[in-house]
Amino acid sequence: MNIIESAIWQVESNLRTLMSLEAIADRIGVTPAYLTRAFTLVTGHSLMRYARARRLSEAARILALGVPDILNLALDMGYGSHEAFTRAFRDHFGITPETVRDGRSTAKLELTEPLAMDKPLELSLAAPLIEQRSALRLAGLIKTFPMKEIATIPALWPAFDAVQDLIADRVSPPRYFGASLSFSEERGCEYMAALEVTSFAAQPKEINTATVPAATYAIFRQPGHITLMRPTIMSIWQDWLQNSGYQAAEAPLIEYYPPEFDGQTGNGGFEIWLPVRQS
Repeated sequence: MNIIESAIWQVESNLRTLMSLEAIADRIGVTPAYLTRAFTLVTGHSLMRYARARRLSEAARILALGVPDILNLALDMGYGSHEAFTRAFRDHFGITPETVRDGRSTAKLELTEPLAMDKPLELSLAAPLIEQRSALRLAGLIKTFPMKEIATIPALWPAFDAVQDLIADRVSPPRYFGASLSFSEERGCEYMAALEVTSFAAQPKEINTATVPAATYAIFRQPGHITLMRPTIMSIWQDWLQNSGYQAAEAPLIEYYPPEFDGQTGNGGFEIWLPVRQS
């Protein structure tokens, strides 16, 4: 069982416990930051938002059976009071627990079902190159995407295209990178669309800058279409990583777009640079 499957198992087997991110990570044997990043990259969901949605969906099903005592249900689901449970339930579904109980139905609710970890597409990824790379100076646009908006990250690239001509001191030929700079359950994913540059000194105020520290990377070349980005990352995390003798290091995940990549058609291939360390 890999890290993602283990996290889902912890959620499903503890639906009536308000487990913290730290508690789930501790049971799996990884850090909270590592688990947050891995779960989001593979599933496209926030782990704690998923856990909350699953717990409240289970509660909604019980309420629809006509449970008479909502306080006892609240306590049984790990909430400290009727008020805390009602607030969480209303924030998530837009109606009160009493409404669901009295209506004896969940038909109008958007319930969250258990995540099924589908087998990644049969990708013919070549074995990665394991290489030490020096620090990257990147200039472009940085935006923090809340966990519920992770799927909208590609929308940053058109905004980057509109300002990229302002970027000074770019490496020649141009080297385009996407960098997932950080992941946090509270803040989301801090993502950067960027060009590599030799200096930050002449960058205009409209341009964000970041330095990605030197790291050892497993570099995967994907010759296919850009829509293979998610399946490629899933294959790396679910298949290669757990059998490789390496662990993902807590450093930015890098997307590299080579000169032959066509941003208009999505053709030309790309690379995923996964920072790693020996297990």
